[in-house]
Amino acid sequence: MNKKTMVILNKLKLIGLILYFLILFVERLLAVILSFHLGGEYALLSGNVFNYIAYGITAISLIAGLVLMIRVLPAMFVSVFTSKEYDFAAGYKPAVIAAMALLFGGMMHTGFTVAPIQFVAYGFLIGSMIVRTIECCMEVKEHALPDGNAGVAPFGKKRRFSSIVSVIYLTLLAMAVPVSYISFQDMPMRAVFFAVEFTAVFVLVPVFGILLLKFYDTGVTSFSFVYPLLMVILSGLTVALKWKEEINWFVLVFVVLTMVFYLSFGLIAGKVKR
Repeated sequence: MNKKTMVILNKLKLIGLILYFLILFVERLLAVILSFHLGGEYALLSGNVFNYIAYGITAISLIAGLVLMIRVLPAMFVSVFTSKEYDFAAGYKPAVIAAMALLFGGMMHTGFTVAPIQFVAYGFLIGSMIVRTIECCMEVKEHALPDGNAGVAPFGKKRRFSSIVSVIYLTLLAMAVPVSYISFQDMPMRAVFFAVEFTAVFVLVPVFGILLLKFYDTGVTSFSFVYPLLMVILSGLTVALKWKEEINWFVLVFVVLTMVFYLSFGLIAGKVKR
């Protein structure tokens, strides 16, 4: 991969992460400001305890995300608008951690929530992940030539396969994380549902973050069975506990798709030697 291509891919990865963060940050900031009165049953002043929790988590995630992202955002902007290449190997960790901190707020349905804008933000994050896969597929590694000198050769097709499987798997898994919604079921079922859906968010967002960190580091994520198992249990319970009140088809479909894809391709990709 030549220098010019490396710089272009470097910038595209940064642009995806930056736009994800900025778009979701603005949407969630407006949620904190406007959710006092907007949203009917989701308005903060509606008096439902769910809204106090969701509003508080959103506010904390905004502060935490900004504090964490401010460490790397200036350098990322400089790299995007100049010829300087960003040291992604050293800077991706704080960026991903900041992105996950903000994602906690993104998983809270508040009085002011604009889902299309959120999906645009997530689209840019997925775009950055796709660029990482393209980069991985174009990478070369050192190897010994017959004359004893060092040379380079492209990574094998198996590694490229694992990287492509990784980005699809991560995208599906991210979509299977349930957004926290209000419920009006009778007690104690309502309390159980709230406990499960908040637990799902606070477990599965870090799971996604762990897998994303490994993906940005090596180009291939972890295919341990533990992570999809956690997703099936927590997302599945969240859907099941609200089934009589409302069926969350979006999460249900992506839980099934994630597991089908993992069993069909993830297990194979996980056995490929890096």
